[in-house]
Amino acid sequence: MSQNTHTLQLFFEDPIKLKLGQLVYQYLAAGSTEQAQRWANKLGGADLDALWDAQWFNQEVFAEPSRLTLRFDTGTTDDLPLRALEALFAHGLQAAVLEVFYDQVGETERMHFDAGQWVSRQAFFQNNPQWQPVVEPKSGCGEKGKSSKDDEDADCACSKDPAKPIPITQLRKQEAERKREAQEAVEAIVDFAKAMGKSGTSPVKGLIAVLLLRAGLKGLLQAFVFTVVTVLLFKGFWLWLGLGLVLAVVLPLYYMLSEYKDLKGDDDDDDDDGDDGDADGHINNDGSNDDSGSPATVMAKG
Repeated sequence: MSQNTHTLQLFFEDPIKLKLGQLVYQYLAAGSTEQAQRWANKLGGADLDALWDAQWFNQEVFAEPSRLTLRFDTGTTDDLPLRALEALFAHGLQAAVLEVFYDQVGETERMHFDAGQWVSRQAFFQNNPQWQPVVEPKSGCGEKGKSSKDDEDADCACSKDPAKPIPITQLRKQEAERKREAQEAVEAIVDFAKAMGKSGTSPVKGLIAVLLLRAGLKGLLQAFVFTVVTVLLFKGFWLWLGLGLVLAVVLPLYYMLSEYKDLKGDDDDDDDDGDDGDADGHINNDGSNDDSGSPATVMAKG
């Protein structure tokens, strides 16, 4: 069974917060929620439901003088531990590094968090250079998070960086929205296939029709935008309006034809090649030409 393996390295503001976080997670991993809640209260009343997901399994907790490391597995469709990070940053966490190994595809991805935000690898180590030897003990990247093409290794390449810092709260909302949209898309496809099946239409043909319609609407929209812009910016109202009407016909047809060719592929070419051998009729063993199925023969018989 495929699964995702998470390694979460947590760096706290001071040793006391680190020790409290250690006790909370060690008791949570052991299944002692009563003791975990006791230390969570001392950490500032952190919510255990936010700190720990019941879907996590194979959990391990490692405490070191400079950091707390959590390791656990989840299903391939489960969420990232963003809710836990959001709660921890509200209770003494200073920075964190999340590494996820996706067993299904055999790839590793690393995300860096600083002061409650998802940041780039370079920004993380610029703000926290003391933790680079801890997080990347065998890194070939340049100092302060700057990597070069010559010495870039797995530690550098697996980093997933945002274009700009994103607060964890916002990131969590974006991930939830993305997951909801993906679920709705899957449900829509299933409903579409069921509807096509009930009507006796092939789902594949129905999907092709939808794609062609979308391509046509794309051309129509472009023609509309072109007409509006040119009428507003240039003289010659009737000229641009007429040209826009022509484009409203030509562009949808062009995009639909292009989409149809992409969907159909090279099937026509293969069919043409297969028909070449019978173009002049089939020669029988006795030397006669079997034209019984040709249009000319059929007409002659008629």
